[in-house]
Amino acid sequence: MHPIKITGSGGRSLADIWSGGAKAMYAMVVESLPNFAMLYGPNGNLGHNSIILMIEAQSRYINALIKEVLRAKMEGKSLTITPKKERVDEYNQTIQKVLQNSSFADPNCTSWYKDEKTGLITNNWSGTVVEYQKMLSKVDWSDYDLGGNGAEGLGEGMTTEIGRVVEGTTVSYRTMGITAASMLAVAGAVALRNSGRLRLR
Repeated sequence: MHPIKITGSGGRSLADIWSGGAKAMYAMVVESLPNFAMLYGPNGNLGHNSIILMIEAQSRYINALIKEVLRAKMEGKSLTITPKKERVDEYNQTIQKVLQNSSFADPNCTSWYKDEKTGLITNNWSGTVVEYQKMLSKVDWSDYDLGGNGAEGLGEGMTTEIGRVVEGTTVSYRTMGITAASMLAVAGAVALRNSGRLRLR
């Protein structure tokens, strides 16, 4: 985020929050920073696929948060959305536990993926893109402390379904299967004809 200076609730700065290593929940939202979200944040990087697949899921998730803030504003109300510190910590502990079994955690591996002081792996996501997309397919409002009179209808046990980004072809598996079988049949017929076993009249 350098050189942007960001200050959240209680006068806490992002530099202070990240003094022990950058961390966020879902690579987007940070404790003590109400109504703040980012793309491609801590542990949102990939070493095995396109980062665009991650950012697409993030943008849909962030839009769902923004939608609720705008809804409250249109109703003449206010809404603050801040991730709960315990959820941020729990999320990051889970990621770090998985990453400890990766090559990034090897003491002989020095890279920009790690925090220089703590050795915390701050850049890479610990799973697959599909796992990440599924995780961001809904907003679980239990993850957040909600403030303001526009928080009605949100909170513990409430979710907003977003759906998952699906990267794929518009051609069905059935169509691809039929095409492949047809190509094999043609290739077989050509091979038989060239061998002299198949005679066309």
